[in-house]
Amino acid sequence: MNTNTSLKIGLATLLILGIIVIGGLSMNHKDKPIVAMSKENYETKIKTIDSLNSVVDSLQMEIFSLEDGFDSKEHRYEAVLFEYEFGISYLKDYHPKAYRDFHRIIAHKERYSHETERENSKRLTIKDL
Repeated sequence: MNTNTSLKIGLATLLILGIIVIGGLSMNHKDKPIVAMSKENYETKIKTIDSLNSVVDSLQMEIFSLEDGFDSKEHRYEAVLFEYEFGISYLKDYHPKAYRDFHRIIAHKERYSHETERENSKRLTIKDL
């Protein structure tokens, strides 16, 4: 670069920096005046905060109770499914006619078939999510 171009770039840089400095100095950096809050406004604000805290607390308690309820339901359903599977295996081993009738009845069919048993087993098996 020749000296003329570098001189122009230097002057442009100084001009831009000068504009930025002047703009920064001209801004009002003083703190805003503190406005005194009246006693009624202060009490209203405190009551609002207290009421919001009580709403949040009640919602959290509701969530905890729902979660506990879901846990107990899940355990109860697992116990029911275990009893169901145990009963079906007992019927299969010791009462084959009742086992075939069970599969025929839940398939809404007139006659038992091994295909019906396979379909019922697929449908009744709970898949892990």
